[in-house]
Amino acid sequence: MKDQESSIYQITNHLYKITVVSQTMIISAFFLILLIIFPIFLPFEVSLAVLKLLNLIEIILIFVIYIFNQIVVPIQNLLIFLLAFQRFLLYFYPNSEKYIVPGEKRFKCIIRWLYSIVIFGNSFYVCFLLKDMIINYKNDWVAMHRTEWSILNSAIYIFLDFLVVFSSIFYICILISVRKITRLASSAMKTRPEKVIIYQTLVLIIVKLLCFPLLNYCVKFAEIDESSSLNTTLNAIYYPLFLTDVFTTPVVFQITYIFCNKTNLEVLLKLNFRRAKTWLTVFCGASSNSVDHDQRELYNLSNGSTGV
Repeated sequence: MKDQESSIYQITNHLYKITVVSQTMIISAFFLILLIIFPIFLPFEVSLAVLKLLNLIEIILIFVIYIFNQIVVPIQNLLIFLLAFQRFLLYFYPNSEKYIVPGEKRFKCIIRWLYSIVIFGNSFYVCFLLKDMIINYKNDWVAMHRTEWSILNSAIYIFLDFLVVFSSIFYICILISVRKITRLASSAMKTRPEKVIIYQTLVLIIVKLLCFPLLNYCVKFAEIDESSSLNTTLNAIYYPLFLTDVFTTPVVFQITYIFCNKTNLEVLLKLNFRRAKTWLTVFCGASSNSVDHDQRELYNLSNGSTGV
């Protein structure tokens, strides 16, 4: 119950659930592809009908993964930024907790509104797209509004991705403050909470920076220049960003909120990696509740305490 009342539980718990669902679907799709390419691994003889069924399931699963991430990833990026901003305010202004930490019911209401807005926006764009393709492909009015909606969608997504990178500034501010406090604190401290912030900041920045070469290649491949339309330019940035976010955002969450936690790391090192269940635990996540111990220590430090 204490964990559920903690200041960052709501967001981290939601991010954890998203990560589990997303990575479970991606891993399932990966193994299905392997079975389709290498049917000899199946314990029974594969008929043509079975292969066709597997292909159909794979196509449906990939479509579901795309739709799921189209809705979830923008919200995921927004929540990562809000989590960093929330930590920043809670660390430097502890009294702000009652204003910036929503209750469980209020948080669920906010999440429902966010998903409703994203689903409505995507549905609106799909309607224009279908009307453009099926009803009247040469209708200039439909094509114009579809292009405008595409520009708006790409611009919002790129902005949210930028916010994730910008959120590292909040972590750097916390890091500088924590390092100053820990220099003054007792040398007998058992943990170094600033390490968590260092890893979070480094992983966040490194993963996003690694995406820039891919972006640069896509822009060159699309032959973007001054004469290119705004929609073409934004799409050349949007699609590679979206693709990398689908795979990297869950990894960032895993590393910064699970691997940087001392208890989880000790458990991980004791795991038997010869078992399939172990790999599912690593890729699909562990409980988000254990994250809060290190965060409570940071907030104790901000209030001048050296203990947990």
